[in-house]
Amino acid sequence: MIRRRSVLAALPALGAATLAMPALAQPAWPSRQIRLVVPYPPGGASDIAGRLQAQVLQEGLGVPVVVDNRAGAGGTIGTAHVAQSAPDGYVVMMASPSSHLGAPLLFKNAGYEGVDDFTAIATFATGTAMVCVTNSLPVRNIQELIAYAKANPGRLNYGSAGAGGANHMLGVLFMQRTGVELTHVPYRGAAPALADLIAGNIQLVFDSFAGIIPAVRAGQVRALAVTSPQRWPLAPEFPTVQEQGVPNYDLPSFSAIMGPKGIPEPIVARMNRIINEGLKNPDLIRRLEANGNAPYPSTPAEFAALMRAQRTTWKALVEATGLKPE
Repeated sequence: MIRRRSVLAALPALGAATLAMPALAQPAWPSRQIRLVVPYPPGGASDIAGRLQAQVLQEGLGVPVVVDNRAGAGGTIGTAHVAQSAPDGYVVMMASPSSHLGAPLLFKNAGYEGVDDFTAIATFATGTAMVCVTNSLPVRNIQELIAYAKANPGRLNYGSAGAGGANHMLGVLFMQRTGVELTHVPYRGAAPALADLIAGNIQLVFDSFAGIIPAVRAGQVRALAVTSPQRWPLAPEFPTVQEQGVPNYDLPSFSAIMGPKGIPEPIVARMNRIINEGLKNPDLIRRLEANGNAPYPSTPAEFAALMRAQRTTWKALVEATGLKPE
């Protein structure tokens, strides 16, 4: 029989031994499946970007990365879901200016703040838009467009895929930088806006390169410029808006990876490194280019700074439209 006094005497030594033992090791990350939320339906440009992101992460991390399409309410349903998820690196998302900069300003109950409620992990791809006019409009460059608009106030209508989106904001920015007056006509998607441009029912659009370049090359509409600060490598024959005399005209278009606020820095750094390495893969570059995009590597700090700067820009543009949250 072990005497009670012997047991009590042993307790201090047992406690010291316990303190000397290392804490139980946490499971190495990642130890299970990762979910990448796309806040839009399957099949669109955002879904394609999300699936490419998932592929790069899966190959680099060695665990399954599944795409979870959570569409609705302008992207706010899926984005709010990510904001409210645990910051453990197992839930991330395909992020864009629309989901994180536009939607929180246009929906009363978005459920998140697009910058402060998230961890900036990595930018992934960037794109551009084109300023295109109907063939019957007698302008062939940006300066002629500005002159025509000033000589014919109220006569130029531009279409977009919907109020508050990037193509709408590009028009607002153009008006601010040039002093011209354009009338915005929102459509339920870019395709019907392009159809009306071809038919001459509206006079111009600021549409994504991938979406409108087939119509440009078919001669159905006339391209005046690309909206990126530099000529677009997939179509270097088109000049930029800036080089045609409109300073500070830039509203970056990008897809990226974000997660809930508070993801540990080592996890963020690892995902960022894997994405940046993946963006050097020639096959991935070809797949991005097929969708009108180009690789867009960055550090987490650079991405976070971009989001903060663009939040200020988008807030000013939305306020200029007079749009109110719905």
